[in-house]
Amino acid sequence: MLPWGKSRLAAAILVLGSVLPTAQPVSAPPSGDVSFAGSGGITLHGTVFRPDGPAKSAIVLQGGSDWRTRDNLRVQAEMFRRLGVTTLVYDRRTSGYSKTQRDYGVLADDLVSAVRALRAHSGAAEVGVWGVSEGAWVAPLAATRTADISYVITVGGSGMGGARQTSWYWGNVLRHQGISGSLLTTLPVRGTRFAVGAGLFPEAGYDPVPVLRRLKQPILALWGDLDINHVPVESSRIFAEALAQHPNHTIRFIAGGGPDLYSTSDAGFDRLSRVVPGYPAAVADWLADRQGVHVETAAFAQRPSEALPPLAWWESVAAQGIALALLLAGFVVGGVVALVRRRGTRSSRWLAGLGTATVAGFVGMLGWAQMSGMKDLGPVIGGRPLPWLAVQVLAVATVAAWAVTLAGLRKPDRRRGAIAPLAAGLVFVPWAVCWGLLLP
Repeated sequence: MLPWGKSRLAAAILVLGSVLPTAQPVSAPPSGDVSFAGSGGITLHGTVFRPDGPAKSAIVLQGGSDWRTRDNLRVQAEMFRRLGVTTLVYDRRTSGYSKTQRDYGVLADDLVSAVRALRAHSGAAEVGVWGVSEGAWVAPLAATRTADISYVITVGGSGMGGARQTSWYWGNVLRHQGISGSLLTTLPVRGTRFAVGAGLFPEAGYDPVPVLRRLKQPILALWGDLDINHVPVESSRIFAEALAQHPNHTIRFIAGGGPDLYSTSDAGFDRLSRVVPGYPAAVADWLADRQGVHVETAAFAQRPSEALPPLAWWESVAAQGIALALLLAGFVVGGVVALVRRRGTRSSRWLAGLGTATVAGFVGMLGWAQMSGMKDLGPVIGGRPLPWLAVQVLAVATVAAWAVTLAGLRKPDRRRGAIAPLAAGLVFVPWAVCWGLLLP
């Protein structure tokens, strides 16, 4: 266990020393830009933030998946600078990283290069790494690749793969909007599984445990108790188990902290432009004495995450692609032919139109939800966002039109022009049930 009395006193001195003027002020070199070679020879650019007084340590910051430039980490860089820590932030590579492509090994090598660049630039005796969200996987991985990294700090590290963690987060966002029913399975669960099966979710099953078990440097793992993104209760347990044999590790929760330990005014569902109070002191406390083990157990409960099994054959990308092609062929092509050649009945034309509108509405709804991160899905009525409710109404109307059209087949003159929409209807019913369109 850490000697908390002594470490807190040292931390207080560290914090005060970074804020109050000293008896003999030391003029620190101004912050400056640096460039260095990352993995594969690509040139990366960053900025060094120097404290006002003598530096007590140095650290390189590794952002999450929403980090693109050094400006995205400026709030954290300023926090470390005020703590007396020389800090490097740099622009993420634009080559080899995208929404559908990434390699944490490459990012870890970039981080190692950044550490060596900061050591050369600042002359610091020790350089640590800090990683948030996705960066909380990259930072420990980088530390296992070099002894040049002196310590590791993670914020909002997920103990499970990105797909499962994202599914849990999206479920929280939907519930916060008052959404219930089948959509809670369709979007965050089935939609995420489909994205993984389609190869649209890079590193979906990444497991941080083997890396944590190999880690030698002291590590501080932090989560906010209002983190609705990174499954902190489960993740902290996974980290604790993986680090059980590690002699110098600390796991802590910061009261009032939202995702990435930003302050929040909406229980973690918004992000203010400042870190949560208590976070800087927790870091300073640990930096003052990184020895021993201290593991906090979450004093709050959260909805458990859900395992995401691989797609069944009928859920596969190929099966869903064939189903979509049959639906479009039957409803769109069949409907157009019926109109042009004046074939079919009024009900078959309604079937073609309603079926087309339902399929198009669902695909649009699914795409918008994925791109928006499940936010702003519209007014919620009876636990359903209005666009989803409209698509469900269209689905029910499509089934009704299919039943009426099928009943009219008893008259031979009505069969022409109705076969294609009716065949599409046979595919439509199980497809709509699969995606929750015909479920409460």
